[in-house]
Amino acid sequence: MHETQRGRRYIVIDDFLSPPDFAAAQDLMESAAFTLRESVISAEDGSAFRSRGSRFGPDLGTPGALGQPRVYEELARVVRTYAHFYGAAGTDWDRIMFAFWKYPAGSRLGWHNDAGLGRQGEFILFLHDRWRPSWGGELKLIDEDPQPVTEDETAENDLVLRMEARIERSTSSPVAIVPKPNRLVMVKSDTVHTIGRVDHTAGDTLRRTLTGFVSKSPARERTRASALESLSAMLTGN
Repeated sequence: MHETQRGRRYIVIDDFLSPPDFAAAQDLMESAAFTLRESVISAEDGSAFRSRGSRFGPDLGTPGALGQPRVYEELARVVRTYAHFYGAAGTDWDRIMFAFWKYPAGSRLGWHNDAGLGRQGEFILFLHDRWRPSWGGELKLIDEDPQPVTEDETAENDLVLRMEARIERSTSSPVAIVPKPNRLVMVKSDTVHTIGRVDHTAGDTLRRTLTGFVSKSPARERTRASALESLSAMLTGN
């Protein structure tokens, strides 16, 4: 496992899992049940296969915690290691969610930013055995912090068009990350990104990933905010 690339809003780690752990993660993926789903981003994206999701608390992978699949534990450990990127476990985030995805030839995922819902960031681990760069499917992102939203963007209902407007205002070009096997990509929340369309030359080869979100539970966030309001009232006499 070694970090090979870093930007403002993303980090790339190659050879993330050991060969036995990588094979076990592939086996876990193959044992999962998948559903063919239409894109929630754009009707132009095409369909992809998604497994049922799994959700865990911040103790995942810590000593004494109930054992879970190795790939989940390793991902939780790297999330805690990169606390400067995702924030502190239990304070800035309290849950990690996982799902397997398979993108067939002809599918993509339009420009979006995965903002809101308490999300601090996400990660993508590529689980296919082989991937030719000519097969497409790159993770493309805009590596700059979000800019103030314009009136035109606020009035636009289409998410992809809103994101494209942000790209047009951007001073940089998208970064394209090839979906190399056993490559982990970590991305901060509210980063504009897309999955490039998988080329027809990929044939029956599927773009396979384990994708997850690191987030703060909305309920806990409301409880924390309520507690802070109560404390403030006690201190100010209001």
